[in-house]
Amino acid sequence: MKVFVSPDGESTGKFASMVQAFPNIWSGSVLDVGCRSRQLKDALPKETAEYLGVDLYPPADVVGNLGTGLPFDTASSDTVVALDVLEHTDDIYKSFAELCRVARSHVLIALPNPYDIRGRKRFFFGQPISGKYGLPVNPPSDRHQWLFSFQEALSFTHTMAAKNGFEDIEEGCLIGPRRNRVGFRYLAGTFPNLLAPAYVALLRRNGAIGEH
Repeated sequence: MKVFVSPDGESTGKFASMVQAFPNIWSGSVLDVGCRSRQLKDALPKETAEYLGVDLYPPADVVGNLGTGLPFDTASSDTVVALDVLEHTDDIYKSFAELCRVARSHVLIALPNPYDIRGRKRFFFGQPISGKYGLPVNPPSDRHQWLFSFQEALSFTHTMAAKNGFEDIEEGCLIGPRRNRVGFRYLAGTFPNLLAPAYVALLRRNGAIGEH
């Protein structure tokens, strides 16, 4: 299993690592689904990428809801990106299909793995895995709706990609800088269910021309 490394523990590092890992998909229109504060835009090559961010609230360029359908035409964006987004949706199957619908060539996704060793340790000691899970006394504004392992994320992505006319052309696990050691990188790639915090997959529409 290929291992991707984020240069820092912040979301900006994750965006930068994905842009560097897949350098050939950032030519043309890029739709950032669940764009938050639009940090992906800063990591993109400005001379080739035309960025558009969509999310539930500003500062998104377009306010829209992946779960109820994106306000874009079919195959309207060359590359569609959804990093740590699908697990927030009520209907993950419909949301995955919606990403594929609006993508002309590529879809890039990242999904968390709460089953990694850090999550298992916290669960063992009765601690919350993160603020995105559990049962808070006050209704949260946002949370993960799905709990799944790395292998489940991989199998789900392969199956849903095929159903929606896409193929998985590259995949791997994403680790942070603290785990970026030669020995750990090998172990994370060998035992991603236990040691990989996130699953990453690059999908290409069947028949689309271009490198990944």
